Amino acid sequence: MARRGRGGRAMSLAAPWSRGRTLERSPRAAAGSERAVALIPVAQFVYFIFLMLIFIGQQPFSSRNQEQLVAMAANNDGSDPFKQAFFIGFALVLTLIELSRRYELKYRFTYWPLLLMLVWFLISCSWGVDPFVSFKRVMQQVIVIYITFLSLALLGPERLYRTLVAALVLSLLICWISLPLTPNAVHPPTESDKALIGAWRGFFFHKNIAGAVMALTFVVTAHAFFTTRKWYYALFSVMAFIFVVGTKSKTSLALCFAILAVSSVYRFLSQSVARRAVLLLLVGVGMLMFLALYIAFQPLIERLFADPTSFTGRVSIWQVAIDYLADHPYLGAGFGGFWQVGENSPAHAYLNQQFQMLTAHSHNGYLEILVTTGPVGLVLLLVSFVVLPAWWFLTGATKENVTLLATSFAIWSFVIYQNLLETSFFDKDRQVWVIFLAAIAIAHASYKTAERTDWNRSTGQVRRGSGWSRLANARTGAAQ
Repeated sequence: MARRGRGGRAMSLAAPWSRGRTLERSPRAAAGSERAVALIPVAQFVYFIFLMLIFIGQQPFSSRNQEQLVAMAANNDGSDPFKQAFFIGFALVLTLIELSRRYELKYRFTYWPLLLMLVWFLISCSWGVDPFVSFKRVMQQVIVIYITFLSLALLGPERLYRTLVAALVLSLLICWISLPLTPNAVHPPTESDKALIGAWRGFFFHKNIAGAVMALTFVVTAHAFFTTRKWYYALFSVMAFIFVVGTKSKTSLALCFAILAVSSVYRFLSQSVARRAVLLLLVGVGMLMFLALYIAFQPLIERLFADPTSFTGRVSIWQVAIDYLADHPYLGAGFGGFWQVGENSPAHAYLNQQFQMLTAHSHNGYLEILVTTGPVGLVLLLVSFVVLPAWWFLTGATKENVTLLATSFAIWSFVIYQNLLETSFFDKDRQVWVIFLAAIAIAHASYKTAERTDWNRSTGQVRRGSGWSRLANARTGAAQ
Protein backbone atom coordinates (compact mmCIF):
# COMPACT_ATOMS: atom_id res chain seq x y z
CA MET A 1 0.00 0.00 0.00
CA ALA A 2 2.14 2.85 -1.25
CA ARG A 3 1.72 6.36 -2.55
CA ARG A 4 4.01 8.67 -4.47
CA GLY A 5 5.70 11.52 -2.68
CA ARG A 6 7.62 14.39 -4.16
CA GLY A 7 10.32 13.32 -6.58
CA GLY A 8 8.43 10.12 -7.41
CA ARG A 9 9.71 8.29 -4.32
CA ALA A 10 7.31 5.66 -3.01
CA MET A 11 5.94 6.24 0.48
CA SER A 12 4.25 3.43 2.42
CA LEU A 13 1.53 3.87 5.00
CA ALA A 14 3.07 0.91 6.84
CA ALA A 15 6.48 2.54 7.19
CA PRO A 16 7.50 5.25 9.66
CA TRP A 17 6.99 8.77 8.39
CA SER A 18 7.39 12.32 9.64
CA ARG A 19 5.02 15.27 9.45
CA GLY A 20 7.85 17.60 8.53
CA ARG A 21 10.75 17.40 6.11
CA THR A 22 12.66 14.15 5.81
CA LEU A 23 16.20 14.52 7.13
CA GLU A 24 19.24 12.54 6.05
CA ARG A 25 20.39 10.13 8.76
CA SER A 26 23.78 8.70 9.48
CA PRO A 27 24.32 4.91 9.17
CA ARG A 28 24.53 4.68 12.96
CA ALA A 29 21.24 6.54 13.38
CA ALA A 30 19.66 4.37 10.68
CA ALA A 31 20.76 1.20 12.50
CA GLY A 32 19.31 2.53 15.76
CA SER A 33 16.07 3.34 13.97
CA GLU A 34 15.85 -0.21 12.60
CA ARG A 35 16.21 -1.58 16.10
CA ALA A 36 13.54 0.79 17.33
CA VAL A 37 11.15 -0.23 14.54
CA ALA A 38 11.32 -3.77 15.96
CA LEU A 39 8.76 -2.51 18.50
CA ILE A 40 6.13 -2.23 15.75
CA PRO A 41 5.47 -6.02 15.53
CA VAL A 42 5.29 -6.11 19.33
CA ALA A 43 2.61 -3.41 19.36
CA GLN A 44 0.80 -5.20 16.54
CA PHE A 45 0.81 -8.47 18.50
CA VAL A 46 -0.49 -6.73 21.63
CA TYR A 47 -3.35 -5.15 19.68
CA PHE A 48 -4.14 -8.50 18.03
CA ILE A 49 -4.38 -10.22 21.43
CA PHE A 50 -6.57 -7.36 22.66
CA LEU A 51 -8.95 -7.87 19.73
CA MET A 52 -9.09 -11.65 20.17
CA LEU A 53 -9.86 -11.39 23.89
CA ILE A 54 -12.57 -8.82 23.13
CA PHE A 55 -14.08 -11.10 20.50
CA ILE A 56 -13.95 -14.26 22.62
CA GLY A 57 -15.09 -12.61 25.87
CA GLN A 58 -14.93 -13.97 29.40
CA GLN A 59 -17.46 -16.78 28.99
CA PRO A 60 -17.17 -18.38 25.55
CA PHE A 61 -19.66 -21.18 24.95
CA SER A 62 -21.57 -20.28 28.15
CA SER A 63 -24.73 -22.31 28.81
CA ARG A 64 -27.07 -19.26 29.14
CA ASN A 65 -29.91 -20.44 31.35
CA GLN A 66 -32.43 -18.01 32.86
CA GLU A 67 -30.68 -17.80 36.23
CA GLN A 68 -27.37 -16.89 34.60
CA LEU A 69 -28.98 -14.14 32.53
CA VAL A 70 -30.62 -12.64 35.62
CA ALA A 71 -27.31 -12.75 37.52
CA MET A 72 -25.45 -11.11 34.64
CA ALA A 73 -28.03 -8.33 34.44
CA ALA A 74 -27.71 -7.72 38.19
CA ASN A 75 -23.89 -7.51 38.02
CA ASN A 76 -23.62 -5.35 34.90
CA ASP A 77 -22.44 -2.15 36.59
CA GLY A 78 -18.86 -1.96 35.30
CA SER A 79 -17.30 -3.31 38.51
CA ASP A 80 -15.90 -6.52 37.04
CA PRO A 81 -12.31 -6.62 38.38
CA PHE A 82 -11.13 -8.87 35.54
CA LYS A 83 -12.35 -6.43 32.90
CA GLN A 84 -10.86 -3.49 34.74
CA ALA A 85 -7.47 -5.23 34.96
CA PHE A 86 -7.78 -6.34 31.33
CA PHE A 87 -8.36 -2.87 29.91
CA ILE A 88 -5.91 -1.07 32.18
CA GLY A 89 -3.26 -3.74 31.52
CA PHE A 90 -3.43 -3.41 27.74
CA ALA A 91 -3.47 0.38 27.97
CA LEU A 92 -0.34 0.31 30.14
CA VAL A 93 1.50 -2.14 27.86
CA LEU A 94 0.82 -0.01 24.78
CA THR A 95 1.79 3.12 26.70
CA LEU A 96 5.12 1.54 27.67
CA ILE A 97 5.74 0.65 24.03
CA GLU A 98 4.93 4.22 23.03
CA LEU A 99 7.35 5.59 25.66
CA SER A 100 10.07 3.16 24.52
CA ARG A 101 9.73 3.76 20.78
CA ARG A 102 12.34 5.76 18.88
CA TYR A 103 10.58 5.97 15.57
CA GLU A 104 8.17 8.66 14.40
CA LEU A 105 4.52 8.10 15.28
CA LYS A 106 2.43 7.11 12.29
CA TYR A 107 -0.61 9.07 13.45
CA ARG A 108 -1.19 12.04 15.73
CA PHE A 109 -4.58 12.34 17.39
CA THR A 110 -6.60 15.18 15.85
CA TYR A 111 -10.09 13.72 16.18
CA TRP A 112 -11.28 16.34 18.67
CA PRO A 113 -15.07 15.89 18.28
CA LEU A 114 -14.67 12.39 19.74
CA LEU A 115 -12.80 13.82 22.73
CA LEU A 116 -15.48 16.49 23.17
CA MET A 117 -18.14 13.77 23.17
CA LEU A 118 -16.33 11.85 25.93
CA VAL A 119 -16.12 15.05 28.00
CA TRP A 120 -19.88 15.50 27.64
CA PHE A 121 -20.43 11.89 28.69
CA LEU A 122 -18.36 12.53 31.82
CA ILE A 123 -20.39 15.65 32.60
CA SER A 124 -23.62 13.69 32.16
CA CYS A 125 -22.58 11.30 34.93
CA SER A 126 -23.30 14.04 37.46
CA TRP A 127 -27.08 13.83 37.03
CA GLY A 128 -27.35 10.04 36.74
CA VAL A 129 -29.15 8.02 39.41
CA ASP A 130 -25.83 6.36 40.24
CA PRO A 131 -23.01 8.68 39.09
CA PHE A 132 -20.30 6.18 40.02
CA VAL A 133 -21.76 3.46 37.78
CA SER A 134 -22.02 5.95 34.91
CA PHE A 135 -18.47 7.13 35.56
CA LYS A 136 -17.12 3.56 35.43
CA ARG A 137 -18.90 2.98 32.14
CA VAL A 138 -17.50 6.20 30.67
CA MET A 139 -13.97 5.34 31.78
CA GLN A 140 -14.29 1.94 30.13
CA GLN A 141 -15.05 3.76 26.87
CA VAL A 142 -12.14 6.14 27.38
CA ILE A 143 -9.72 3.22 27.77
CA VAL A 144 -11.09 1.29 24.77
CA ILE A 145 -10.80 4.40 22.58
CA TYR A 146 -7.33 5.14 23.98
CA ILE A 147 -6.14 1.61 23.14
CA THR A 148 -7.52 1.85 19.60
CA PHE A 149 -6.02 5.22 18.72
CA LEU A 150 -2.70 4.55 20.47
CA SER A 151 -2.42 1.32 18.47
CA LEU A 152 -3.11 3.37 15.35
CA ALA A 153 -0.37 5.84 16.32
CA LEU A 154 2.12 3.00 16.79
CA LEU A 155 1.13 0.89 13.79
CA GLY A 156 -0.35 3.18 11.18
CA PRO A 157 -3.62 2.52 9.32
CA GLU A 158 -2.42 -0.31 7.09
CA ARG A 159 -0.97 -2.46 9.88
CA LEU A 160 -4.05 -1.78 12.02
CA TYR A 161 -6.21 -2.94 9.10
CA ARG A 162 -4.17 -6.12 8.64
CA THR A 163 -4.38 -6.88 12.36
CA LEU A 164 -8.16 -6.44 12.31
CA VAL A 165 -8.49 -8.76 9.29
CA ALA A 166 -6.35 -11.41 11.00
CA ALA A 167 -8.44 -11.27 14.19
CA LEU A 168 -11.71 -11.55 12.25
CA VAL A 169 -10.46 -14.51 10.20
CA LEU A 170 -9.19 -16.36 13.28
CA SER A 171 -12.55 -15.77 15.01
CA LEU A 172 -14.33 -17.14 11.94
CA LEU A 173 -12.21 -20.31 11.96
CA ILE A 174 -12.69 -20.87 15.70
CA CYS A 175 -16.46 -20.47 15.33
CA TRP A 176 -16.63 -23.03 12.53
CA ILE A 177 -14.38 -25.50 14.38
CA SER A 178 -16.52 -25.15 17.51
CA LEU A 179 -19.76 -26.22 15.82
CA PRO A 180 -19.01 -29.98 15.76
CA LEU A 181 -16.97 -29.88 18.99
CA THR A 182 -19.34 -28.30 21.51
CA PRO A 183 -23.16 -28.14 21.69
CA ASN A 184 -22.88 -24.67 23.25
CA ALA A 185 -21.73 -23.24 19.91
CA VAL A 186 -25.48 -23.26 19.19
CA HIS A 187 -28.10 -21.60 21.40
CA PRO A 188 -29.19 -24.33 23.86
CA PRO A 189 -32.74 -25.53 24.68
CA THR A 190 -32.50 -23.72 28.06
CA GLU A 191 -33.03 -20.32 26.38
CA SER A 192 -35.95 -18.33 27.78
CA ASP A 193 -36.50 -16.90 24.29
CA LYS A 194 -37.49 -20.00 22.32
CA ALA A 195 -36.80 -18.22 19.03
CA LEU A 196 -33.06 -18.41 19.82
CA ILE A 197 -32.90 -22.18 20.19
CA GLY A 198 -30.77 -23.78 17.47
CA ALA A 199 -29.26 -20.53 16.18
CA TRP A 200 -25.48 -20.62 15.68
CA ARG A 201 -23.41 -18.38 17.92
CA GLY A 202 -19.92 -19.93 17.99
CA PHE A 203 -18.01 -18.62 20.99
CA PHE A 204 -20.08 -15.43 21.13
CA PHE A 205 -22.60 -14.73 23.88
CA HIS A 206 -25.58 -14.21 21.57
CA LYS A 207 -26.50 -15.05 18.00
CA ASN A 208 -27.05 -11.36 17.14
CA ILE A 209 -23.45 -10.60 18.17
CA ALA A 210 -22.17 -13.56 16.17
CA GLY A 211 -24.28 -12.52 13.18
CA ALA A 212 -22.97 -8.94 13.21
CA VAL A 213 -19.30 -9.92 13.60
CA MET A 214 -19.54 -12.59 10.91
CA ALA A 215 -21.35 -10.15 8.59
CA LEU A 216 -18.48 -7.70 9.05
CA THR A 217 -16.03 -10.55 8.44
CA PHE A 218 -17.92 -11.30 5.22
CA VAL A 219 -17.51 -7.78 3.80
CA VAL A 220 -13.95 -7.30 5.11
CA THR A 221 -12.65 -10.55 3.61
CA ALA A 222 -14.54 -9.84 0.37
CA HIS A 223 -12.69 -6.54 0.03
CA ALA A 224 -9.43 -8.29 0.90
CA PHE A 225 -10.13 -10.66 -2.00
CA PHE A 226 -10.88 -7.74 -4.34
CA THR A 227 -7.45 -6.30 -3.52
CA THR A 228 -5.26 -9.41 -3.38
CA ARG A 229 -7.20 -11.88 -5.59
CA LYS A 230 -6.14 -14.61 -3.18
CA TRP A 231 -8.56 -17.52 -3.21
CA TYR A 232 -8.59 -18.07 0.54
CA TYR A 233 -10.12 -14.65 1.19
CA ALA A 234 -13.00 -15.62 -1.11
CA LEU A 235 -13.34 -18.86 0.88
CA PHE A 236 -13.36 -16.96 4.19
CA SER A 237 -16.03 -14.62 2.83
CA VAL A 238 -18.28 -17.53 1.82
CA MET A 239 -17.72 -19.24 5.20
CA ALA A 240 -18.63 -16.01 7.02
CA PHE A 241 -21.84 -15.59 5.01
CA ILE A 242 -22.93 -19.19 5.68
CA PHE A 243 -22.31 -18.62 9.38
CA VAL A 244 -24.46 -15.47 9.30
CA VAL A 245 -27.27 -17.59 7.80
CA GLY A 246 -26.79 -20.11 10.61
CA THR A 247 -27.12 -17.41 13.28
CA LYS A 248 -30.64 -16.51 12.04
CA SER A 249 -29.73 -12.88 12.69
CA LYS A 250 -32.22 -11.04 10.47
CA THR A 251 -30.59 -7.61 10.66
CA SER A 252 -27.10 -8.83 9.82
CA LEU A 253 -28.32 -11.12 7.05
CA ALA A 254 -30.32 -8.31 5.47
CA LEU A 255 -27.33 -5.97 5.55
CA CYS A 256 -24.68 -8.40 4.25
CA PHE A 257 -25.07 -8.09 0.49
CA ALA A 258 -26.47 -4.55 0.62
CA ILE A 259 -23.37 -3.26 2.40
CA LEU A 260 -21.01 -5.28 0.21
CA ALA A 261 -22.70 -3.87 -2.90
CA VAL A 262 -22.60 -0.26 -1.66
CA SER A 263 -18.97 -0.48 -0.53
CA SER A 264 -17.97 -2.16 -3.80
CA VAL A 265 -19.52 0.73 -5.73
CA TYR A 266 -17.65 3.12 -3.45
CA ARG A 267 -14.44 1.25 -4.23
CA PHE A 268 -15.14 1.53 -7.98
CA LEU A 269 -15.76 5.29 -7.62
CA SER A 270 -12.51 5.95 -5.74
CA GLN A 271 -11.42 8.61 -8.26
CA SER A 272 -14.72 10.49 -8.57
CA VAL A 273 -15.71 12.82 -5.75
CA ALA A 274 -18.99 13.77 -7.46
CA ARG A 275 -20.10 10.16 -7.86
CA ARG A 276 -19.07 9.31 -4.29
CA ALA A 277 -21.25 12.24 -3.17
CA VAL A 278 -24.24 10.66 -4.91
CA LEU A 279 -23.46 7.32 -3.28
CA LEU A 280 -23.24 8.86 0.20
CA LEU A 281 -26.48 10.70 -0.47
CA LEU A 282 -28.12 7.38 -1.31
CA VAL A 283 -26.84 5.88 1.95
CA GLY A 284 -28.42 8.78 3.85
CA VAL A 285 -31.67 8.54 1.87
CA GLY A 286 -31.75 4.82 2.65
CA MET A 287 -31.78 5.56 6.38
CA LEU A 288 -34.59 8.11 5.93
CA MET A 289 -36.60 5.61 3.84
CA PHE A 290 -36.15 3.02 6.59
CA LEU A 291 -37.66 5.44 9.14
CA ALA A 292 -40.40 6.51 6.70
CA LEU A 293 -41.43 2.89 6.15
CA TYR A 294 -41.56 2.39 9.90
CA ILE A 295 -43.83 5.42 10.33
CA ALA A 296 -46.06 4.41 7.39
CA PHE A 297 -46.47 0.80 8.54
CA GLN A 298 -46.17 1.37 12.29
CA PRO A 299 -49.32 -0.58 13.28
CA LEU A 300 -48.23 -3.61 11.25
CA ILE A 301 -44.65 -3.41 12.55
CA GLU A 302 -45.85 -3.15 16.13
CA ARG A 303 -47.99 -6.26 15.70
CA LEU A 304 -45.01 -8.12 14.27
CA PHE A 305 -42.43 -6.95 16.80
CA ALA A 306 -44.36 -6.45 20.04
CA ASP A 307 -44.27 -10.17 20.92
CA PRO A 308 -41.18 -10.64 23.17
CA THR A 309 -40.59 -14.07 21.59
CA SER A 310 -40.44 -12.50 18.11
CA PHE A 311 -37.52 -10.23 17.27
CA THR A 312 -37.04 -9.38 20.98
CA GLY A 313 -39.96 -6.93 21.09
CA ARG A 314 -37.97 -3.93 19.89
CA VAL A 315 -40.95 -1.62 19.47
CA SER A 316 -42.00 -2.08 23.10
CA ILE A 317 -38.39 -1.48 24.19
CA TRP A 318 -38.22 1.72 22.15
CA GLN A 319 -41.45 2.85 23.81
CA VAL A 320 -39.78 2.65 27.23
CA ALA A 321 -37.06 5.10 26.14
CA ILE A 322 -39.52 7.36 24.29
CA ASP A 323 -41.79 7.60 27.34
CA TYR A 324 -38.82 8.58 29.49
CA LEU A 325 -37.74 11.23 26.95
CA ALA A 326 -41.23 12.72 27.03
CA ASP A 327 -40.69 13.42 30.74
CA HIS A 328 -36.93 14.25 30.53
CA PRO A 329 -36.32 15.80 27.09
CA TYR A 330 -33.14 17.82 27.69
CA LEU A 331 -30.38 16.01 29.57
CA GLY A 332 -31.16 12.31 29.56
CA ALA A 333 -30.45 9.84 32.33
CA GLY A 334 -26.64 10.21 32.28
CA PHE A 335 -24.28 8.08 30.25
CA GLY A 336 -25.04 4.38 30.77
CA GLY A 337 -27.56 5.42 33.39
CA PHE A 338 -30.92 4.27 31.99
CA TRP A 339 -30.84 0.46 31.85
CA GLN A 340 -29.46 -1.89 34.51
CA VAL A 341 -28.29 0.59 37.13
CA GLY A 342 -29.67 -1.44 39.99
CA GLU A 343 -33.09 -1.06 41.58
CA ASN A 344 -33.13 2.69 40.87
CA SER A 345 -32.75 2.30 37.10
CA PRO A 346 -34.90 5.01 35.45
CA ALA A 347 -36.17 2.43 32.95
CA HIS A 348 -37.98 0.51 35.70
CA ALA A 349 -40.66 3.19 36.01
CA TYR A 350 -41.52 2.87 32.32
CA LEU A 351 -41.35 -0.89 31.68
CA ASN A 352 -44.40 -2.28 29.91
CA GLN A 353 -43.47 -5.98 29.71
CA GLN A 354 -41.79 -8.35 32.13
CA PHE A 355 -39.03 -9.47 29.75
CA GLN A 356 -37.68 -5.89 29.69
CA MET A 357 -36.22 -6.42 33.18
CA LEU A 358 -33.32 -8.17 31.41
CA THR A 359 -32.95 -5.51 28.69
CA ALA A 360 -29.47 -3.97 28.64
CA HIS A 361 -29.99 -1.26 25.99
CA SER A 362 -32.59 0.43 23.80
CA HIS A 363 -32.01 -1.72 20.69
CA ASN A 364 -31.35 1.51 18.80
CA GLY A 365 -27.96 3.16 19.15
CA TYR A 366 -29.21 6.68 18.37
CA LEU A 367 -32.11 6.41 20.78
CA GLU A 368 -29.78 4.99 23.45
CA ILE A 369 -27.45 8.01 23.25
CA LEU A 370 -30.45 10.38 23.23
CA VAL A 371 -32.08 8.81 26.30
CA THR A 372 -28.79 8.76 28.26
CA THR A 373 -27.00 11.96 27.20
CA GLY A 374 -29.77 14.09 25.71
CA PRO A 375 -29.89 16.05 22.44
CA VAL A 376 -26.33 17.34 22.96
CA GLY A 377 -24.98 13.79 23.10
CA LEU A 378 -26.95 12.79 20.01
CA VAL A 379 -25.70 15.80 18.01
CA LEU A 380 -22.09 15.03 19.02
CA LEU A 381 -22.61 11.39 18.02
CA LEU A 382 -23.97 12.34 14.59
CA VAL A 383 -21.15 14.81 13.99
CA SER A 384 -18.40 12.43 15.14
CA PHE A 385 -19.61 9.16 13.63
CA VAL A 386 -21.87 10.14 10.71
CA VAL A 387 -21.11 13.61 9.31
CA LEU A 388 -17.31 13.73 9.64
CA PRO A 389 -16.68 10.14 8.44
CA ALA A 390 -18.98 10.85 5.48
CA TRP A 391 -16.69 13.77 4.59
CA TRP A 392 -13.58 11.58 4.87
CA PHE A 393 -15.11 8.96 2.60
CA LEU A 394 -16.25 11.64 0.17
CA THR A 395 -12.95 13.48 -0.22
CA GLY A 396 -10.21 11.16 1.00
CA ALA A 397 -10.27 8.15 -1.36
CA THR A 398 -7.33 7.58 -3.71
CA LYS A 399 -6.01 4.61 -5.65
CA GLU A 400 -3.43 4.08 -2.91
CA ASN A 401 -5.78 3.94 0.07
CA VAL A 402 -8.91 2.56 -1.60
CA THR A 403 -8.72 -0.80 0.21
CA LEU A 404 -8.48 0.86 3.62
CA LEU A 405 -11.26 3.37 2.95
CA ALA A 406 -13.55 0.94 1.12
CA THR A 407 -13.28 -1.57 3.98
CA SER A 408 -13.80 1.17 6.57
CA PHE A 409 -16.74 2.48 4.54
CA ALA A 410 -18.31 -1.00 4.56
CA ILE A 411 -17.95 -1.31 8.35
CA TRP A 412 -19.18 2.27 8.88
CA SER A 413 -22.24 1.77 6.65
CA PHE A 414 -23.09 -1.53 8.36
CA VAL A 415 -22.88 -0.08 11.86
CA ILE A 416 -24.82 3.15 11.21
CA TYR A 417 -27.65 1.02 9.76
CA GLN A 418 -27.38 -1.69 12.40
CA ASN A 419 -27.83 0.91 15.12
CA LEU A 420 -31.35 1.50 13.88
CA LEU A 421 -32.24 -1.91 15.35
CA GLU A 422 -29.35 -2.64 17.75
CA THR A 423 -27.09 -0.65 20.06
CA SER A 424 -23.43 -0.67 19.09
CA PHE A 425 -22.31 2.89 19.77
CA PHE A 426 -20.41 3.06 23.08
CA ASP A 427 -21.79 -0.33 24.07
CA LYS A 428 -19.24 -1.29 26.70
CA ASP A 429 -16.59 -3.57 25.13
CA ARG A 430 -18.88 -5.20 22.59
CA GLN A 431 -17.21 -6.68 19.54
CA VAL A 432 -19.02 -4.59 16.91
CA TRP A 433 -18.18 -1.39 18.76
CA VAL A 434 -14.45 -2.24 18.91
CA ILE A 435 -14.46 -3.14 15.20
CA PHE A 436 -16.25 0.11 14.40
CA LEU A 437 -13.69 2.11 16.38
CA ALA A 438 -10.87 0.45 14.43
CA ALA A 439 -12.62 1.32 11.15
CA ILE A 440 -13.10 4.96 12.20
CA ALA A 441 -9.43 5.17 13.24
CA ILE A 442 -8.26 3.67 9.92
CA ALA A 443 -10.53 5.97 7.92
CA HIS A 444 -9.40 9.10 9.76
CA ALA A 445 -5.69 8.29 9.39
CA SER A 446 -6.14 7.38 5.71
CA TYR A 447 -8.02 10.62 5.08
CA LYS A 448 -5.35 12.70 6.86
CA THR A 449 -2.51 11.14 4.86
CA ALA A 450 -4.23 11.12 1.47
CA GLU A 451 -2.99 13.40 -1.29
CA ARG A 452 -5.90 15.59 -2.36
CA THR A 453 -6.19 18.36 -4.94
CA ASP A 454 -6.21 21.76 -3.26
CA TRP A 455 -6.89 25.13 -4.93
CA ASN A 456 -4.68 28.08 -3.97
CA ARG A 457 -6.88 31.15 -4.39
CA SER A 458 -4.01 33.64 -4.18
CA THR A 459 -1.99 32.14 -7.03
CA GLY A 460 -4.70 30.32 -8.97
CA GLN A 461 -2.59 27.16 -8.95
CA VAL A 462 -3.61 23.61 -8.11
CA ARG A 463 -1.41 21.83 -5.61
CA ARG A 464 -1.54 18.39 -4.07
CA GLY A 465 -0.76 17.07 -0.63
CA SER A 466 -2.24 15.62 2.52
CA GLY A 467 -3.65 17.73 5.31
CA TRP A 468 -0.62 16.97 7.49
CA SER A 469 1.92 17.63 4.75
CA ARG A 470 0.35 21.00 3.91
CA LEU A 471 0.39 21.97 7.56
CA ALA A 472 4.03 20.95 7.90
CA ASN A 473 4.96 22.85 4.75
CA ALA A 474 3.19 25.96 6.01
CA ARG A 475 5.06 25.81 9.30
CA THR A 476 8.36 25.30 7.50
CA GLY A 477 7.71 28.30 5.27
CA ALA A 478 6.79 30.48 8.24
CA ALA A 479 9.99 29.48 10.04
CA GLN A 480 12.07 30.40 7.01
